Amino acid sequence: QVFIQNLVAMAFVPCFWQPVQQAGTGLQARREREGSTPSVSVWNRVSLGVESQHQFRGLRSVVVSGFLLSVFSRGHQRARRRRSSVCRRAIDTFLVPGPKIDVGKLAMAVAPLAAHIDISCLVFFSLGVKPEIISAVAGGSLGIHGMCPVYIADCYGVIGWDKKEKKNVELMEEGRGSEYGCPGGQGGEGVVVVAFRGKQHGGEDGGTHMVVKAHDKAKLEAAASGVSYGGYAKACYKLEHSGDLVPIDEFVVSSSTSSAIVSFDGDDAKEVAASAATQLPAKANAAGYFPCFCRGYNKYMADGVEPEAFASGGLDGVPLFGMFAHGELGPSKGAPVAVASGEAPETGHDVHSSTSILALYA
Repeated sequence: QVFIQNLVAMAFVPCFWQPVQQAGTGLQARREREGSTPSVSVWNRVSLGVESQHQFRGLRSVVVSGFLLSVFSRGHQRARRRRSSVCRRAIDTFLVPGPKIDVGKLAMAVAPLAAHIDISCLVFFSLGVKPEIISAVAGGSLGIHGMCPVYIADCYGVIGWDKKEKKNVELMEEGRGSEYGCPGGQGGEGVVVVAFRGKQHGGEDGGTHMVVKAHDKAKLEAAASGVSYGGYAKACYKLEHSGDLVPIDEFVVSSSTSSAIVSFDGDDAKEVAASAATQLPAKANAAGYFPCFCRGYNKYMADGVEPEAFASGGLDGVPLFGMFAHGELGPSKGAPVAVASGEAPETGHDVHSSTSILALYA
C-alpha cells in the first residue's frame, strides 16, 4: 500500500499537475494575446481546438491511469487480507482427492504451504498413494522437509476437507472391514494434508497429543501427561532432513492450544459434537477425527454420516483431518475432556474398538 501511494505521488506531479499548470498558463497567455487583437483568425481557432483536444486526451489518460492504479491498490489490499486470514488458521488442512494422484497433482495442491515459514509440523494421511510420491513432493519439489518434521501415515481410510465440495469427505479402502463381517469399504484414493502452524503445535510440550502408530509395530499408549487421541495406521514414515524416507513405529504431534476430546460409540454424533464445541472458548479451527474402520460405511451403509452430523451439531465448515483406525486411542467414553491453553490435565485413556474419537482445536 505504501508503495502504491508513493508511486501515485511521484506520478502526480510530472504527469498531471505540471501539464495542467502549463496548459493553464498557455491558454491564459493566448487569451491575453487574442484579447489585444480585434479578431481571431479561423486558423487560430482551429489550432486552439486541436490543442484543446490534445490536452483533453492527456487529461483522460491521466485519469484512466489513476483509476487503474486505484484498482490495483484495492486488489493488493484484498490479496493481503486473504493471505492474513489464511495465516491466522493455526491448522491448515485439506483433502487431495483421487483418482490418479501423482507427484504433479499433489505438488500443485501442497505448493501454497511452502510459502509459509511458520509451519511447525506437516502430516500426510494417505489412502492408495505410495509414500514415495508424497516424499518426492515434500522433500523434492517443495523442500518442506527442511522447514519442519514431516510424517506420513499409510491408512485404511482417510477423512478430510474437500475444498471443491466444501465439505468433509470419507474414503475407505475397498473391502476393508469385510474381514470382520462388515460390508467393506467402497474404495477410493486420497491424501489428507495437515499443516500445524505456530509455536503452539509440534513441540515436545502440550496438553493435547495426536498419536499415530504403525499396526503390529508399537503398543498404542497415551502420552505421559495431558490428553491423547489417535489410532493404529497400516504404516508410518518420517521424511528426514536429508530427504530420506524412513519407516518409523509411531509419531506424535503435541499442541498447547485449547481443545476438547471425546470418545463415543453410539449414533449420537450430532449431540457429541455440540457438547464438545461448548468446551472451547471459540469456534473450532479444525478437528482431528479417528473412527474405527468398522464404523463409517461399515456401520451406516453410507459414507460421511458422522461428518455430516458433526456439521449439523455446530461444526459446519470446520475441516476434519484423520484416518480410519484399526484400534483407537482416546479418553474413556463419556463427557468431552476440555484442555485449556497451556495446560495438561490428567485423565484416563483406553484403546477402544468400534469407537470414534473427535478432537476439536480452538
